[in-house]
Amino acid sequence: MKRKVLYISLLAFLMSAVGIAQETLTDRLKKHVYTLAADSLMGRSAGSVFASKAAAYIERQWEEIGLTPLVGESFRVSFDNRYINLIAIIEGNDQILKNEYIVVGAHYDHLGSKTGQNGETVIYNGADDNASGTATLIELGRQLNTIRPTLARSVILIAFDAEEIGLYGSNEFANNPPVPINDIKLMLSVDMVGWYRTSGYLKFSGYGTIKNGKQLFQDSTLIPEGLHLKTQNFEKSIFTATDTYGFAMKGIPTLAVTTGLKSPYHKPEDEAELIDYDGMTVITEYLANLIRCVSTDVSYQPSGKIAAKHRPPSKFEVAISANIGTNHHYYTAGAVNGKSAGAYGIGLSAGINMGIWGLRPEIDYHYIQARHPEGDISTHRVTVPLNVLLQTPSVSSASAAVFAGPYYSHIFSGQQHHCQLDFDDLFYRNEGGLSYGVELRIAHIRIGVASRQALTKFTRTKNEDGAYLRNRSVFATLSYIF
Repeated sequence: MKRKVLYISLLAFLMSAVGIAQETLTDRLKKHVYTLAADSLMGRSAGSVFASKAAAYIERQWEEIGLTPLVGESFRVSFDNRYINLIAIIEGNDQILKNEYIVVGAHYDHLGSKTGQNGETVIYNGADDNASGTATLIELGRQLNTIRPTLARSVILIAFDAEEIGLYGSNEFANNPPVPINDIKLMLSVDMVGWYRTSGYLKFSGYGTIKNGKQLFQDSTLIPEGLHLKTQNFEKSIFTATDTYGFAMKGIPTLAVTTGLKSPYHKPEDEAELIDYDGMTVITEYLANLIRCVSTDVSYQPSGKIAAKHRPPSKFEVAISANIGTNHHYYTAGAVNGKSAGAYGIGLSAGINMGIWGLRPEIDYHYIQARHPEGDISTHRVTVPLNVLLQTPSVSSASAAVFAGPYYSHIFSGQQHHCQLDFDDLFYRNEGGLSYGVELRIAHIRIGVASRQALTKFTRTKNEDGAYLRNRSVFATLSYIF
């Protein structure tokens, strides 16, 4: 009987061992995505108990692989008393280069859930965004740990929290690094890599931050069969951001890694069954090859260049702007104002930034119209506003501001019913008033709304109601900052 039990136990062990041996990289990636993007994790909203459960899953996988925490005895590094980054290290073997680091990060949080129109719970599982990147990060840990004796530079793996609400996890690490920030030689953000079959490429943005970076992606010995790469010298989109931001702002070379926005981005339809796991497999293999190559390259150097979207605001900047809006005549007496007509213009501005405060002198050309009972009036003018700004700090290359200040306009020509305006007896050429508005800045693009209200008279004489006319304009503005 004992012998029979022994045989059964041995058989069970062997079957288990065979099962483990047969579990492929593709199988493991699929298991990770299905776990992280399951309804039971309710979309992994940052700071929630469900995000904590996702963190626990990542932690168990790294423990099973045999990775080492970077800080203390736990992979978990809490910040802001509610969020959790998980950080592991695979130490290099070169006595000098092991003190230099390659950081590989992926965010594991997503949008959580909300109540739908019919009272149902709508879950944003985020299989591509970014369970796919997190699954890849887990398996990169396994692959790199297996080839650890061949690594020269050390590799830090980070599962970031709170990316979706403002890149908080990656900015926390970049601003409070547990290793010297200058010793981080490269950062890769693996964000949305689950739709290779549809996109047809794996995209790397940022090779321009690496000296001879383009050649790195032309090394065919690193590229698994069937993988097509698309490269971009810098991250250029002003409307998207990933966890490279905080590192790039410190001057660290960065690579944003993605298969693009082909998946149901930020929609409930982003589910695990839609992910291309074969594509994720070759992507994981390639990333392991690429990281090993950079780790062992003794000639590797940053280029010293940085994407325009990652440059901090300079103290002095110049911008060109275009404005389109409306203008109407305000009557200084009576309850009725004139009807609006179109207005547009172009201009140049020079900004002086002093932290949360700023000063911006401008010079604009404007063509302004207004409805008038005796015939519509149009004027060509040069306007010089001088605005004081109250600005928010820049977060993920975005900031907002309110502004106000005086302006002066000189009207150099005008018409009413195809007749030239009489500036000697009927109208004033010079105008003064108040300019104010709000704006949003994303990288080198500024959009906003500005209002200009004249405090001086446009007409020299009163109308029959005893009122003078003043101009009031509202513009939507779009500016490019050089």
